[in-house]
Amino acid sequence: MSNLNFATENSPMTFKVNCDLKSKIKKQKYVTASAAQWELSTNAQESFAELQKSWNNLEIDKYYGELHPSNYRVRRYSDFDYVPNTGEFRPRNHVSYYQSKRQNSYAGGQNRHFGDILPEVYENEFFCSLVEYDFKQFPIPEIYFDHNWICQVHMIRIVVGSNQTTPTTPEGIHSDGYPFAGVHLINRKNITGGESRVYTVDSEQLASLTFKEPLDSLWFEDRLMKHYVTPISNNGDSEAHRDILAISFSLPDSPYTTDV
Repeated sequence: MSNLNFATENSPMTFKVNCDLKSKIKKQKYVTASAAQWELSTNAQESFAELQKSWNNLEIDKYYGELHPSNYRVRRYSDFDYVPNTGEFRPRNHVSYYQSKRQNSYAGGQNRHFGDILPEVYENEFFCSLVEYDFKQFPIPEIYFDHNWICQVHMIRIVVGSNQTTPTTPEGIHSDGYPFAGVHLINRKNITGGESRVYTVDSEQLASLTFKEPLDSLWFEDRLMKHYVTPISNNGDSEAHRDILAISFSLPDSPYTTDV
């Protein structure tokens, strides 16, 4: 597989977020930003619009089984090699997604296989800039910037049937064990609910934000806290879904390994 090189110091971002995310994360281990705080250039808007279409091409998540057949989850997942100093970004070979039962009481303890992230996503200009941007918000010493990080990418859509309610995080309040994670709303259609909440490791709620507009976002140090999203409902007869992009980072054999 060929290497991809994207935004570096000599290749400016195609967007910005009007919030000092990094200082807030350093202080409180998480930060939220609404879509209104994002400024996208014209090319970034166009690139993001193309990226949004990719959520129409996900594969069924057979590990998500709810009582009503009209409620289901589709997704893709891949690991990538990422070297921050050079911008090198390379898809790894297919790998299963594994969490222990301790981390995920709903679907943990098994190797879950999902469809790989497609080139139309990881070659998308906005996506590439977002990976770099997310990484730079976290309190990571620069001595680690020339290391080969693993970037885990989840594309998830939950579909809700007519007049139905379905869990968004059936595993409940939990941590996925990543050192650093960013979660971004890609789209939301005809649903209510879906409030994102962050907690201390002792499950005391710290903050909440309902993702309503594309690019409503949350960044957090996942290993040091927990999170949860309330169920979503479709109160009508039309198609309803919630689309999420989750990007996380870990560095094996370092202080920034994933806690599985």
